[in-house]
Amino acid sequence: MKKIIFASLFLFILCGCSTQKYSTEYLDLFDTYSTVTIYTNNSEEFNEISNDLHKELLRLNRLFDIYNNYDNINNIKTINDNSGIKAVKADREIIELIKAGKEAYNKTEGTVNIAMGPVLKIWHRYRENALDNGISAIPDTAELEDANKHTDINNIIVDEENSTVFITDESASIDVGAIAKGYAADYAAEFLRSRGVSAALINLGGNVIALNDNSKKSWKTGIISPDNNGEYVDTADISNQSAVSSGNYQRYYEYEGKKYHHIIDGSTLMPAGSNRSVTVIADSSLEGDIFSTALFILPYEKGKRLAEENKIKALWVTADDKEYKTADFN
Repeated sequence: MKKIIFASLFLFILCGCSTQKYSTEYLDLFDTYSTVTIYTNNSEEFNEISNDLHKELLRLNRLFDIYNNYDNINNIKTINDNSGIKAVKADREIIELIKAGKEAYNKTEGTVNIAMGPVLKIWHRYRENALDNGISAIPDTAELEDANKHTDINNIIVDEENSTVFITDESASIDVGAIAKGYAADYAAEFLRSRGVSAALINLGGNVIALNDNSKKSWKTGIISPDNNGEYVDTADISNQSAVSSGNYQRYYEYEGKKYHHIIDGSTLMPAGSNRSVTVIADSSLEGDIFSTALFILPYEKGKRLAEENKIKALWVTADDKEYKTADFN
């Protein structure tokens, strides 16, 4: 995977802890900058837990990679490479992630679609060419429409009994970019709980989970403006919850004076243009990933309806710089 520059989305404060706070950063996970803050008894305990967590997240990073192969690992790329050829034996985490992706398609009325790989692959190529080589252009409409013929979610067949995944269309492929970090953040939270950690903050490139037991106050999250000017549009207190933002101000390139970001609207095959950022507070980071992406893509009124139907706490900054939030957001 190629490295991207990540600007922090949140400000964190936790009060009331009797244990010591230790932090570390990971620079080799999910193409982004990640940090973990854990309250433990001493630095030795922290180093052991954080190193073990890093190993687990590296394993997930390789399993969910759609660009690179690894020795003795069947990952998402392996599945894509065998589209239309054969079913691929997959680890439990891949099975769970793809099942979650298929469920996300139904939850968001098709807005979040892990079968959009053929279209996203085109946009990825153009974006990388602009950022790495300075050659800016946008895909041809006919090229995108042809790719879109191979984005049917039903092309992805999960056989849980045999732990395999098969893509029936040889031109189809899976892209889990909209949900992989959410799954990994939830996995990290459960890993820390299993090691006896009761107060921690996990930030996987903007997918934030705050853990605390009932004796601790909540973590305060400051949600950065999409203008990237150091200002915050709002704050929210989260406790054993996740805060996830999707926005048009990261992973973009410019062409003829216009920004083209990485979140693609399946209905237009172009970068979504209704909103500048959407932040979701959810019980899990995976749910936050799913709905922050869906609400960012949808026009505000449609997004509001989807949020209300699914009891999602959300904050929008729309394309015309208006701010909206659900009544229970804070």
